[in-house]
Amino acid sequence: MTFKLGGEFVHFLNKSLLRRNIILTFVRQLLGAIANFLLVVIIARELGPEGNGFYALAILVPTMMVSFLSFGVGPATVYHISRKSFDPYQAKKSNIKLALMVIALGVIIIIPLLLLWGDLLFPGIPLLYLLIAVASFPLAILISFLNSILQGLEDFKAFNLTILLPPYVNLAFVFIALALLKLGVSGALVGYFVGQFVGLVVVMIFMRRYSPSQQKGSHFESDNSYVRKTFSYGLRAHLSNILAFVNYRADLFLVNFFLNPAAAGVYVIAIYIAEKLWMVSQAASTVLLPRLSAMHHDSKARLKLTNKFFWLVSVVTTILGGLAGLLLYFFLKPIFGENYVSALPVFFWLLPGIIAGAGERIYSNCIAAAGKPEWNMYVSFLVVLLNIIFNIVLIPKYGLLGAAWATSAVYCFNALIKFSLVRRTLQLTG
Repeated sequence: MTFKLGGEFVHFLNKSLLRRNIILTFVRQLLGAIANFLLVVIIARELGPEGNGFYALAILVPTMMVSFLSFGVGPATVYHISRKSFDPYQAKKSNIKLALMVIALGVIIIIPLLLLWGDLLFPGIPLLYLLIAVASFPLAILISFLNSILQGLEDFKAFNLTILLPPYVNLAFVFIALALLKLGVSGALVGYFVGQFVGLVVVMIFMRRYSPSQQKGSHFESDNSYVRKTFSYGLRAHLSNILAFVNYRADLFLVNFFLNPAAAGVYVIAIYIAEKLWMVSQAASTVLLPRLSAMHHDSKARLKLTNKFFWLVSVVTTILGGLAGLLLYFFLKPIFGENYVSALPVFFWLLPGIIAGAGERIYSNCIAAAGKPEWNMYVSFLVVLLNIIFNIVLIPKYGLLGAAWATSAVYCFNALIKFSLVRRTLQLTG
């Protein structure tokens, strides 16, 4: 009886901790969303549609570099740390080394690429803006690699703080640079860099907790084993993450390619507001990934927890989507200005895909936690191909609405496949 009661008590604590972490992460995302919303409003109003397009496309470069060159180190770190396969100090030491190598590789690739073919890849975007944005890449990759350790340890107080500070620092700097000093796009991009720098400083402070002494006499595997297993899992997840990024940003890239930076500046407003509805699913996924990974001995319990959060996230996102659409209908013009009115129908057409994508993210995490990240990759191949084809066909003829139709349809298709995949494989093991 004592053992049974003890097990029930532990189960209660685990559920309470899970709820607390999800709420904590959601509150962080909500606070971050407020800062980002104010940031978007300031940039949109101060720079206009064209300047907003310049900024959005320039920031796309470092975020694209992080997605393409991270090699799945972040998800792999969460996966192995949550299973207690490696010591946090091992992860810290190895991830810093890996980050430095990735940074060197990224700089060697991107600088010649922008100098030689920047006009072709980003038509209409000044080279100076692209180069300023690239400067934030080293900071972003280090934050990504180190933050994953905190996530794997389920230390969400520290994890959330390292993510929450950068947007507020960015907001403060951009307000000064644009509203007061009138420094234009360059000032906004420098503000983004400063925000990333502060985020890195904070995460490095938290990383000081983990010292070499923690490894003495431990049961953890060697450092070489860490690198080998990180890449073994990470590379399987990496291509899926790349494809997911392309899937999320192909429309913006192609809008700029087929139309112009001003159109991209309008479209990015609709994307920004629509994707903020993913806060609930992102909070749940951030907390669930290490928890689901730790449940590798009980696949049925993992599936039950996944299904519970799939429906919860989907319903909440639908409700928030309706409220957001109502608010946007009345306040888009007063907040952003006359130049952004055409973002309203784009948002409404993106909404079905956004709701579907919220639930899809939960199932993708279940698949990854089961040690099968390559399954997400296989689906992503098809989804990205369809997304690019639909956007190429629809944007030249229907403009921004064509991009929204293509993107929303593909998100729904992706969610349907993931739903079917998980439902038919009840015995996912990992």
